[in-house]
Amino acid sequence: MAVISLLSLIIVIAVGVYTKKNIGIISLAVAIVLGIIGGMSSKDVISGFPTSLFLNLFGMFFFFAIAQNNGSLELLSKKLFVSFDRYAVVYPLIVFIVSALITVVDPGGLTGYVVLPAITMSVGYQMGFNPIMIGVLTIFGANATLMTPVGVFGNTANLIVNDAGFPNYATQILLNGVIMFSIAGILVYIGFRGWKRNQQVDGTLSLEGNAGPLDLPAFNGQQKLTLLMLILMILAIMFLNTHAGLTALVFSIILLLAKAAEEKDAFLGVPWETIFLCIGIGNLLSVIDTMGGLTLLSSVLSSISSQWTLAPLLGITSSIMSFFSLAIAGPIPTLIPSIPVLNVSNGNPFMEIELISTVINGGFTAAISPLSLGGAMVLAAYGTLFKPSVEERTKVFNKLFLVAIVISIIAGILTNTGIYRITAGL
Repeated sequence: MAVISLLSLIIVIAVGVYTKKNIGIISLAVAIVLGIIGGMSSKDVISGFPTSLFLNLFGMFFFFAIAQNNGSLELLSKKLFVSFDRYAVVYPLIVFIVSALITVVDPGGLTGYVVLPAITMSVGYQMGFNPIMIGVLTIFGANATLMTPVGVFGNTANLIVNDAGFPNYATQILLNGVIMFSIAGILVYIGFRGWKRNQQVDGTLSLEGNAGPLDLPAFNGQQKLTLLMLILMILAIMFLNTHAGLTALVFSIILLLAKAAEEKDAFLGVPWETIFLCIGIGNLLSVIDTMGGLTLLSSVLSSISSQWTLAPLLGITSSIMSFFSLAIAGPIPTLIPSIPVLNVSNGNPFMEIELISTVINGGFTAAISPLSLGGAMVLAAYGTLFKPSVEERTKVFNKLFLVAIVISIIAGILTNTGIYRITAGL
């Protein structure tokens, strides 16, 4: 049954990718069928449903949907970037830093992915920078702080790590993400020769008439209230140690009662596909673990790894899996529990936090792939701003895919340098 259960995960991902159906929904159905085949009761299968994760995802995303609906975070982002004309020389650095800072306070973690690329690429192009480079730096800046413990993805990753029996590594995971994606950002800047201005792709790009910076309005009352609730929510999660999702729901209700957004629009703005992707695979992994599938995976990885290949194997495997599923739903919950066995079988060459960071960072390097959310948004922003030909759009697609592959390989190898040990004593 261990083999069958592990194969079921591969089959679910393959069917989801081929049919373009939500992998999470397929996972929920397969979990029930697999449980019956394995002799588990429906009660046991349902007991593996990640209730806390669901509340965490829904609460945070619901709040984020309200903030998106009334335009508070988008207006904040635009006000920040349109004021940087005087700092054009260091604009790529500003993009990375501001994207990282906005992600720290963004409850959904999606502003850096969904809102910022079109803004940063438009402003960057007018300053003479390659818009693709600016788009990639925007995503990598967001990735650098995506593991903030007050954010939906960071909070979820920490829950997975804690459930696997590890101590609280929230600070180390966040800082190692900053280290990894800062290095990635530097490499992208060098690769695109970011110090050279006015080096457009083919000399023919031009912004659409409505794509340039506009005179921005002042924050209205609803937007000010939303930003205030955002600050209070973060403080509550950080200092009162309240459940992130439930805390977000409390402040969401306050905003709805204050008519900062329409309830119907907030529900429509929740990314239900992402939520069901996470909880569906989470439920399936619970059943697979009960049947010994994850133990078998650890044994297989252990048999083909050594102290020099263990970290790259985990990191690159996490990246590959993330090309076909959300990192927080697929590779992170699948690979994190296998770390202790793998490390022991290779003579404990690594500290726990090193391999944990390898898996998490490796999973999010794939985010810049055009098959993933980050890369897709950069490609979409490029298309909206410049109306490229099919040939030019294909070139951009290939560039983003190449960046994802190269950075994923580098992320897998990076652990062997010992760079993640820097944060171990914190």
